[in-house]
Amino acid sequence: MRALLSGEPHPVQLTCQAFTLQLARRRLELRPVLVFHPQATAEPVSGAKALAALDAGRGDGTEVTVRPVDAQRFRVVLQHCLTGTEPVPVPLGLPGHPEPR
Repeated sequence: MRALLSGEPHPVQLTCQAFTLQLARRRLELRPVLVFHPQATAEPVSGAKALAALDAGRGDGTEVTVRPVDAQRFRVVLQHCLTGTEPVPVPLGLPGHPEPR
């Protein structure tokens, strides 16, 4: 946790019991999902504040913004579709649409 808060890139995973995706002006309800990225960092200001709060023993409730490196996007997978212990990004393969980074 301290390494992530200090700005070093780390893998990040979190589970969401309900996740809504907006697609072509329609809402698609997905659940439960795993949101992940192999390299994400804490935003410098919120990471530093959280690290200071943690060092002072009062980190409960502190909010931190975490983003994938190089302006990439988080990846989402349905939990029941996981095939191994680590999620693996798979290209979408949609004709005419670039792959998300």
